[in-house]
Amino acid sequence: MTTPLRTTRRAFTTLLGAALLGGGAACGLSGTGGRGIVFRMGLRTGIAPGETQPGHFTTDTGWRVALTSARMVLGPIYLFENPSPLQTRPTGRLWRRMSEVLVPSAYAHESFFSGGQVLGEWDREVVFDLLAEGGATRVLGRSPGIAGMARSFSLLLQPPSQALGAEAAPLEGRSVLLEGTASREGQSLAFRVALDFPPPVETQRVEFVPIEVELEDDGLFVVELQPHRWFAGTLFERLEVPTSGAAVTVPPENQVHRALLLNVRRHTAFSAAWEPGSAP
Repeated sequence: MTTPLRTTRRAFTTLLGAALLGGGAACGLSGTGGRGIVFRMGLRTGIAPGETQPGHFTTDTGWRVALTSARMVLGPIYLFENPSPLQTRPTGRLWRRMSEVLVPSAYAHESFFSGGQVLGEWDREVVFDLLAEGGATRVLGRSPGIAGMARSFSLLLQPPSQALGAEAAPLEGRSVLLEGTASREGQSLAFRVALDFPPPVETQRVEFVPIEVELEDDGLFVVELQPHRWFAGTLFERLEVPTSGAAVTVPPENQVHRALLLNVRRHTAFSAAWEPGSAP
């Protein structure tokens, strides 16, 4: 079951307009010069290395995190023919540090000029429960595309729209809502953190996610969410734990909130996989 179509932000549509013009009736992208195809789009939650279930991982700061609830709004999703600019840059330690800091802000406009042809799209927003599928794929539906090699993709994070209705109610109007526990060296705390990604669109895009996928008819393109990467650098010891032992609501000024807000928009926060369709 697909979610209702949401009107995309004006700036987002304008930047993509040239790439999407000329679509034929049978396939929205077929008029751009390539062979039109239809493939499936899906979502799933990645499992951290060494783990057996999504939402359980140990951070690089030594905190053992177990998510008990995790929902977010994401989409639209666009697949591009050109590689991520990050794949053609120097790979030294200094550059890696710089890219971690600069992405997602410094390249806010670049991908829509360097991404080249749009080879595939999912033009709707989706409420995704990261834990509901247990790591299995949720197939969103069928998408128009163009046969060929896709080398990068981008997606949008945004607040839930009214069009999503009751499906978005658990998010309480937030873009991302995470709950869980964090423990380290005998200390344990329950937390709740909400992230917001309001307009402008430049602050909502996740850019330059590298892929190398040969798009064909009936295949399945899966966007994989990587929550264990979202918590990189989080310092839960900086949270003030209520004496009652109740869950900590992470405030926006706290380091954990700031780290999550940055990490969720990095190109490393998501990955993708391709599953070919069944042979006729």
